Amino acid sequence: MSIQKQSWTLIQADLSKAQSEVILKDDEHHYAFHVLRLSSGDEVEITNCKGLKAIGCIESANKKSISIKINKVTEVKKSAPEIHLWLAYPKPATLEEVVSSASELGVDHIHIFKADKSAVKSPIKIEKMERISQEAVRISKSAFAAKISCYNNLIELFQKNVNINNKNRLILFCDESHIYEGKIQNSIYTVLREHFKKDLEEICLLIGPEASFSDKERLFIHETLTKHSVSLGNNILRVPSAVLSALGSIINFKNDQ
Repeated sequence: MSIQKQSWTLIQADLSKAQSEVILKDDEHHYAFHVLRLSSGDEVEITNCKGLKAIGCIESANKKSISIKINKVTEVKKSAPEIHLWLAYPKPATLEEVVSSASELGVDHIHIFKADKSAVKSPIKIEKMERISQEAVRISKSAFAAKISCYNNLIELFQKNVNINNKNRLILFCDESHIYEGKIQNSIYTVLREHFKKDLEEICLLIGPEASFSDKERLFIHETLTKHSVSLGNNILRVPSAVLSALGSIINFKNDQ
């Protein structure tokens, strides 16, 4: 039995449908030449992280550049509904972990907002988060990196998304207050089975800070954002664990439809 040869994924932001050749320089050249040690004759995948994927073969490789002949370019269409993560700003290391994992899973858009009890108040480094999402594309073999958006608070997120368009969306609030109050909430699967429709455009997952939302934020969520509170079980989860658990449920349900 033959073992399939590994095909590495490279990123070229300006990849186009009509392109017949790609020249790698700078960071991507360093990654391909010095890290992966690719050479003439190696087959590679190339993506612009926005839906285009290409198959090519390295024609020449040296210390300054790599020339790749493009054999085929494919445009990948996003499947509906889109998955959006609404995330209260956690500590930087946690945020990087979440952005990477969510991007690998196939989240379309990550919205990061500062909650009243967010652990960090410093500016969010959007460009760094975008690079992390693109790096996740290499691993997942996806054609899309997640879009990253930042907001000063939850109300601003609402105003710039929900309040300005009439998209058919389902907003799920991961509410673990039932663990303290003894109230059993619906699971994500239960809510999805009841409210998933073929014309659904977005599923939005709202996850708060590890210190929980403030009373003011909770009031806004329940009165304005959504009536769909969901539980992730009987244990309190760290933000990365909560994100993986919830997104895994949503994406598996979506793929089964």
